[in-house]
Amino acid sequence: MLIHKNSNKQASLVTLFALMSLILISYVTATIQTSYAQTTRPLTLDVKAVLDKSVVVRGERQTIWLKVVDADTGAPVGGAIARATVTYFGGVTVRQFATTTDASGVAVISWTIERDTLPGSFSVTYGASAAAYVTEQFDASFQVVPRSVNGHDNNDNHHNHGHHD
Repeated sequence: MLIHKNSNKQASLVTLFALMSLILISYVTATIQTSYAQTTRPLTLDVKAVLDKSVVVRGERQTIWLKVVDADTGAPVGGAIARATVTYFGGVTVRQFATTTDASGVAVISWTIERDTLPGSFSVTYGASAAAYVTEQFDASFQVVPRSVNGHDNNDNHHNHGHHD
């Protein structure tokens, strides 16, 4: 009978030890996850964009130049997805574009304004996204005119628009 009692005691001790081990492992895991969550913050992009022209004559090209860098380090973010959506003033989407940035963090989106496009104001929503980064998005606008105003070529070259500071 004494052997049976020790056997039950041993089984109880083993069970108690196993439960305490599980509790300790759970506590350590939760502490590590909480600590990791407190020290990890989202990575942010700094996106600078240049809309080539503020006034575009029908039949001419419009270009958006984007430069994408890590907001903290200033390092270029190659392989980021650069997107642009061009919308006519009534809210009708005219074009959508997506491309990737090169190793220096640069992407260029360019298109021809059709000759039969109705003159008016167009808006462009542009931005960039990359793995592990918060997506950045901004808006700009430009005018489409039927022909050159006063014979000038309307090329503003590098009319700066919004960027993330």
